[in-house]
Amino acid sequence: MRTGLIGLCTLALAIGSCVTSAQAQFGGDPATYPAQTKFPKANEAAVSRWLSAARKVAGTDLQPEFNWRCLTSPLDRTMVAGVQHDGLVQPTRVFDQLYSIGQNAVSAWVLKTSAGLIVIDALNNPDEAREILVPNLVAMGLDPKQIRYVIVTHGHGDHWGGAKYLQDTYGAKVVLSDADWKMLESPERGGGPVGNMVPPTRNVTAADGDTITLGDTTVRLYVTPGHTPGTLSLIFPVTSNGQRHVVGLMGGSGGGQTGPAAHQQVATLIRWQQLTRAAGVDAAIANHPAHNAANERIALLRNAQPGDSNPFVYGAERYGRFMKVLELCSRVQLARMGETGD
Repeated sequence: MRTGLIGLCTLALAIGSCVTSAQAQFGGDPATYPAQTKFPKANEAAVSRWLSAARKVAGTDLQPEFNWRCLTSPLDRTMVAGVQHDGLVQPTRVFDQLYSIGQNAVSAWVLKTSAGLIVIDALNNPDEAREILVPNLVAMGLDPKQIRYVIVTHGHGDHWGGAKYLQDTYGAKVVLSDADWKMLESPERGGGPVGNMVPPTRNVTAADGDTITLGDTTVRLYVTPGHTPGTLSLIFPVTSNGQRHVVGLMGGSGGGQTGPAAHQQVATLIRWQQLTRAAGVDAAIANHPAHNAANERIALLRNAQPGDSNPFVYGAERYGRFMKVLELCSRVQLARMGETGD
């Protein structure tokens, strides 16, 4: 590389201009570089205490999840944007009944039952529902006309944006909690760049502990406030090569963005650990691929050899530790805001 640049400089000198190899290859004006997020009121002792606790719980097998939630996501929003960009990913059968049909920035899932399809989250907008979600369904051999429900995990536009399209086109019933239906129905539409987007019509209002049963499959819904006032989290059964597993989807793994919301998130995650332990949850999916390295797991699954394990199966003990890490990372965030995290 250096030899090539020397040659270019030799040529450039003939016309009176040249740059150094460092200027040609790397960097720019440091004054324009983005900085990591600063927390001027941070309780540094508490930050260190909770980070240490989270790191111990994570061990080596949950290092990516720990890094993302405790470190990368709160500290480096530029990196988050680089990882969590809009992009096409291949639809994939993750369990015998469950398929990934979303995009790189935000997940969408479909659960196949004996009486139709349950879609979980609907991407950013009607265009993505029409041009990504539905073609991905078809690529997996599924019929979008069989969509019976769209469960929206929470009231941010990147999860409900395509719901109205699925409701209007296929007659799907849209499910949210009451608190998050109110987010969609407010003039702000839940915040973000979705103020002009028309929300779906309210169909099903889920309360804590409700179930959606379709054919041979029951999805249990819990209201788990923190990320939003009425985030829905899901527990449902699947099989992998015929072996039974129980999936947990914590619908607000992005955490709380204010002190009160982060306190709610801590309480929610303590309860969620109890609920998922009682239900025997041993497999994890999320509503953003980056939250548990879903795209990397999908790549492993697509290239699996006979006898390879399903990378979405954590095991009950590891799943419980994953949720504990999320709880402890919420405590870290409270400490960054100046609190003790207790």
